[in-house]
Amino acid sequence: MKITFIAHSAFLVEWDKFYTLFDYVYEPDYTGTLPPLDPQKPLLVFSSHSHEDHFDGKVFGLLEQYPLTQFFVSRDTRLTERRRKWLGISDEAFARTTVLRPDSILLTEAAGEELSVRAIKSTDIGNAYLLRAEGKMVYHGGDLNWWHWESEGKAYCNNMAVHYKAAMEKLASAVRDEAADNGIAPAITAAMAPLDPRLGEEAEGLGLEWLLKNVEVLHAFPMHLWKRFETIDRFRAAYPALAARVVRITADGEIFEV
Repeated sequence: MKITFIAHSAFLVEWDKFYTLFDYVYEPDYTGTLPPLDPQKPLLVFSSHSHEDHFDGKVFGLLEQYPLTQFFVSRDTRLTERRRKWLGISDEAFARTTVLRPDSILLTEAAGEELSVRAIKSTDIGNAYLLRAEGKMVYHGGDLNWWHWESEGKAYCNNMAVHYKAAMEKLASAVRDEAADNGIAPAITAAMAPLDPRLGEEAEGLGLEWLLKNVEVLHAFPMHLWKRFETIDRFRAAYPALAARVVRITADGEIFEV
């Protein structure tokens, strides 16, 4: 499996028979270069939620270049007919779009392979996604994170901790269920999860630490870094027991094999 960190929270995952593209946008502050793709392989495009650093209507234009493209979006993107016209989304692209409700499960296929998509409700808005195909699992967290904002007050922070831990238990349970039902290892091959330096050094790693300690993850790809890649080194130094599983991303466009 080849994983390209495009920029910010955008990743391209190349499976054996298809691609998945997560939270790719064209906004200059968050965009990166999408590598050339094989137009004969299906491309599955996921948008976790409607924030401008995760969702962009221009992404539906990929169908013109890659005819085997399908789209999966969260409910909060609110793709009404009026909004679709405003975003320039063609009728053909929308016909290839699936809207995923929080905490829903979709069984579909890609290139003849069964694909399970689980949408997990975010602690912000929209979804995180757990995918299972080809005997592997991949997770993209979107904005599902332990958002410990001190400025919001103690009650907010306590409530956030409760909701994040509950979401991670849902994820762990989903991983176990997918493994048991399909005879595969109960582990996520690649997990893309926020590590946001805006939270401050005391809180930035809370979400990723809890994920790695409570869900079986082989390779964690930090995201939502705002190009402050040193945040990854800081996390690895602060949590040495977890460091080996945390991929050291140093620049946009890096490619990894897992």
